[in-house]
Amino acid sequence: QILHERYAPGADTGETMLEHVGHEGGVVISGEVEVTVGVETRVLKAGEAYLFDSGQPHRFRNVSDRPAEIVSACAPGYL
Repeated sequence: QILHERYAPGADTGETMLEHVGHEGGVVISGEVEVTVGVETRVLKAGEAYLFDSGQPHRFRNVSDRPAEIVSACAPGYL
């Protein structure tokens, strides 16, 4: 599954952390995105990437005042 994700300023994937079987990776194309996996949180900027076991609780949040874009992939797909 490949996604082109867009987050408005302050937008996130919801209060409930996501969990699903597989692995997930992506690249921030523009803006800044806070990625939380388990208890670890990092803010990634354009050009930075992530990869994690998506069975761990995770969430994404745009922490900037401008739109953010991510291109991501999940294997196996979950939607």
